[in-house]
Amino acid sequence: MLFIDASKLHDIEKHVKENYPLECCGLLVGRNNPEKRIIEVYPVKNKNTERTHDRYEIDGKEFAYIDRETAKRGLQILGIYHSHPDHPAVPSAFDTERAWFGYSYMIIAIEQGEKTEIRSWIYREEKKQFEEEEIRFP
Repeated sequence: MLFIDASKLHDIEKHVKENYPLECCGLLVGRNNPEKRIIEVYPVKNKNTERTHDRYEIDGKEFAYIDRETAKRGLQILGIYHSHPDHPAVPSAFDTERAWFGYSYMIIAIEQGEKTEIRSWIYREEKKQFEEEEIRFP
């Protein structure tokens, strides 16, 4: 289960709308004890410049920098969010190929510039597939 408050969700939705019709991405940062709670969100640049309409890629250096800086405050990267412009909020084959075990993958479906659905997924390495994760908005 993933907990995220309305203000952080609003930040993500704003990022997604500003980048439509291109796919955008960011990092979900927080604490995972005893529950997975998102405390901060970090929009990051989509490094994929060839297929920005349906692919995202996060720069490894940017990921590592945010990981180091947030760890100084006792936080960790819990997941990644990205948009699916004019597509459902379900992981694509590309998402599955690139998934890392243990992270939440929040997907925001945006159709014609308006958010339509938010879902979160966890990659199960033993099954080699995603399972949906409940999102709670305290």
